[in-house]
Amino acid sequence: MKHLPGIIQNYINAYNQMDVAAMVACLSDDVTFCDVSGGEVTSETSGKQAFAELASLGVQAFASRHQKVVNVISVADITLIEVDYSAVVAVDLPNGWKAGQQLEFRGGSAFRVAGGLIFSIVDQSEPS
Repeated sequence: MKHLPGIIQNYINAYNQMDVAAMVACLSDDVTFCDVSGGEVTSETSGKQAFAELASLGVQAFASRHQKVVNVISVADITLIEVDYSAVVAVDLPNGWKAGQQLEFRGGSAFRVAGGLIFSIVDQSEPS
């Protein structure tokens, strides 16, 4: 498997450690984020502050979470990754997930990097 660009590896490590400050440190000031589940946009942000607020909510929603990268394709400034995702829900969530529920699914992310920082993230998954 091809190696991830360092900044993306740092971001994933911070994500897995649920360290919002370290995640945000990997991002450009004008970063855009989009999460797509089952073909529908479930959340979108623009800018570091909005991303940090959303990421903080994510940290509160899960007792643990982990992305394991299983495939990487990098071309120019775009890196696509395929991940096996696992998590344990911390609190009952509006989408029907219950506290203590274990989640496992495969998803993917598209990252764009410029100037050594991530300026675009699109996460995609199919609900299980």
